[in-house]
Amino acid sequence: MPDNPSRRQLLTIGAALAATGLTMGGADPAAAHRGSPAGDEEPLDIAFLVFDGLVPLDLVGPQSVLSAARRAGGPPARLHFVGPDLTPISAGDSGMQWVPTATYDTLPRPDVLVVPGPGQPSILMRDPRILAYIRAAHEHTRITFGICTGVLLMAAAGILRGRSATTYWAFADELPLSGARFRRQRWVVDGRIVTSAGVSAGMDAALVVAARLWGERTAGRGQAFLEYDPQPPFDYGKVENLPDADESHLWSLFQAERDRVRDVLT
Repeated sequence: MPDNPSRRQLLTIGAALAATGLTMGGADPAAAHRGSPAGDEEPLDIAFLVFDGLVPLDLVGPQSVLSAARRAGGPPARLHFVGPDLTPISAGDSGMQWVPTATYDTLPRPDVLVVPGPGQPSILMRDPRILAYIRAAHEHTRITFGICTGVLLMAAAGILRGRSATTYWAFADELPLSGARFRRQRWVVDGRIVTSAGVSAGMDAALVVAARLWGERTAGRGQAFLEYDPQPPFDYGKVENLPDADESHLWSLFQAERDRVRDVLT
């Protein structure tokens, strides 16, 4: 999104979101709890945390899955992008921009809290505002859903102690420092906490979330709607499948951030 989007550009983005079947939260998110005018089923509030440095696919992938499931026959739902205030947030070098539609204060009790991952998690793991929001919102959620390094934010917030969880492969050794039990799986469900491995795994885990909210048939219709049937041309979806030199190179890219994450969790 451009730095100063025009009204036409904003309308185009809104139309694209509407086509997916989820509506954007308005200026008064609490309105979702007052029921629909027609007296239909009360919509779910699904809150996606947005922040500087967010990995775009961590948000866009699961958002697309939940949107498609809704459009394919799921009950009403309302999507909110939640930030500390309504100031647009840069998505780093992706050229994208997140525009919050709710704040920590205006949407304190979402039905579903989605925590995408930051590229450098140690920074937000020290942010008292976002950690306080995760803790407070989690007390009331039906599902709290962490994606990739977003799971580390949940860990820093203290809600994973004694829970099974997964996260991005580079931080497998760090997650247990929070008291969580790391599982090397594509997704993990422990009670009302759902966690995913890195980036693309968020779409798989979002199907799990959709099934828990609306049933497997609705989730399946959403999967078919997206034609989500990944068949990558290479078998390098796990870092250990790379040639040794390439695997070592990737590990070296994360060493400094792993040390910073360890400092936060210990």
